Amino acid sequence: MGEVVDLVIDPLRGERLSLELPLSLRTAPAAARAELGLADWVDSSDPLVARALLILRAARHADPPIALAMLGGAAHRLRCPSSNRSDLGLRRSLHDLDIACLHKELKAVRAFLASLHGREGSGLRVFETQGDRIFNSLSEGRRLRFHLVLDQRGNEISLGTMDLLADEFRFCHHFDLREDVSAGARDRGTLSPALLLLAKMQFIRRVPKGEAAAVPERVLEPFGRGDVVIGPEAKDTQDILALLLDHPLDESPEGISPRRLVRLLEKDWGLWRTVSLNAGMILRSSLLRALPEGPRAAGTAQLEALQRILASLAPKRRLGFLGGPWWEEVDAQPSVDGTAHVG
Repeated sequence: MGEVVDLVIDPLRGERLSLELPLSLRTAPAAARAELGLADWVDSSDPLVARALLILRAARHADPPIALAMLGGAAHRLRCPSSNRSDLGLRRSLHDLDIACLHKELKAVRAFLASLHGREGSGLRVFETQGDRIFNSLSEGRRLRFHLVLDQRGNEISLGTMDLLADEFRFCHHFDLREDVSAGARDRGTLSPALLLLAKMQFIRRVPKGEAAAVPERVLEPFGRGDVVIGPEAKDTQDILALLLDHPLDESPEGISPRRLVRLLEKDWGLWRTVSLNAGMILRSSLLRALPEGPRAAGTAQLEALQRILASLAPKRRLGFLGGPWWEEVDAQPSVDGTAHVG
């Protein structure tokens, strides 16, 4: 047994958390990786990847088992060798954990997360800050925010952020996650490659033209008189390229299913438009140009194949989009990850 200490989460509000130190994990992340049937190239030494592996393993051992599927950067680490390699420029730092669940299981999921540290060790502590509780009370039970303990250095504890999405992905564009959550819980513990791709390529934002000079590679096209629209950040472009390098555009078990992409895009002009613009942006990106010759050619071929799929579709444009945004204008929610202090 370790020593239970007060962790100061927010010194201004006096917010504290009881935590047992030193941090302990009752299952080694590499053992969880093997139990989940994942390849050795998944780098379990990364604190956030380690938590993703341990949470997925614990969810399968819950009684009854809980359906969870990773998305975001951690999911790409579990799915893509290129996201784990250090020689392609596609590996990036992870700052948060994104997990999809079923809304009908949300109560069980919250109880599962709150009790994890009791069964799995203090290194798997998940909790809500006061800011999280305010955010969660306004989310209609569809997107919840938590924090988790990651690492200890002396009297400082590093923290990460966790987003929990129930049933649906609702950001710039919306799509249903339920099919993938149920399948991912039995498979690799992630959304399908097709939905991982769309979750990254659905991003779009309107900014004043004066701000475009700071992000020239992300500019998609003018919007109105004084604005432009921009596409994904560099970290998301890295994830997209890794996914396209490591997963063919076909109907194989490891493929990015063209049938699934068509099914989602042909009925949603706005999503189709955003993905089309972002595919062109990534083809022009310096990240693609910086890849070694072989991966660069493969990535270019995949993006061009994706563009052909997009060009074959002609979704009907809804009247509501004429002259206005065809996406949901979502304010970024700042995470509060960082460090907390003992005592």
